Amino acid sequence: MPRMTRRIALAAFSVFALTACGAADTGNAQTSSSGSDEIALTDITLGEANAPITIVEYASWTCPACLQFHTDVIPVLKSEYIETGKAKLVFREFPTPPANLAVAGFALARCAGEDQYYNVIEDLFAAQTNVLNLARSGGDIEGAMRTLASSYDLDGNAFDECLANKDVTYAIGEAVMKGDSQGVNSTPTVFVNGQRMQGYEWRTADGMRAILDAELGTSSASEATAE
Repeated sequence: MPRMTRRIALAAFSVFALTACGAADTGNAQTSSSGSDEIALTDITLGEANAPITIVEYASWTCPACLQFHTDVIPVLKSEYIETGKAKLVFREFPTPPANLAVAGFALARCAGEDQYYNVIEDLFAAQTNVLNLARSGGDIEGAMRTLASSYDLDGNAFDECLANKDVTYAIGEAVMKGDSQGVNSTPTVFVNGQRMQGYEWRTADGMRAILDAELGTSSASEATAE
């Protein structure tokens, strides 16, 4: 579970050149018309706005523990809770080493726009093993990232413009600062209706089911009392 230091957090603001990687942190999203597409500059919510449960996840697509969570737990959350209107998810970027590579991938997700943001996040996690292997071996990381980005019309100049977009840099930095203000220092870190998940049970599908079902039961009981 990689830990997020202040120095790494600052990388979300200052380190953005993808080529450097080869050498070696709720509501509707606001958008900018700069770059090749509309760019998401604030939190992007997956699910219905009025869902009774809000899940906030701080994670990095370069973090192996986050990959486990996105492989084992997120599909269950989507099919059983988000798509059924029981919960909504807010993913907040919290880059882990190599931080410049993590930030570059997150930038591409934001540049793809609100509608495609979570699809890019899924593709980034799917590419994690290959990309990190390229990073370790000095392989063609930029080529791999350009191939991924091309699926979302972020090729050629659009790719370069995305990585150079300072609005995107600051949007990712703001996500990091939100995590910092909540005491986030490792990834993944998850909050359910504002409560930080402790221990490790929540990092399993059954563990999250138990937590969310209990939260839904509490919400239902409160509504019945109010009536």
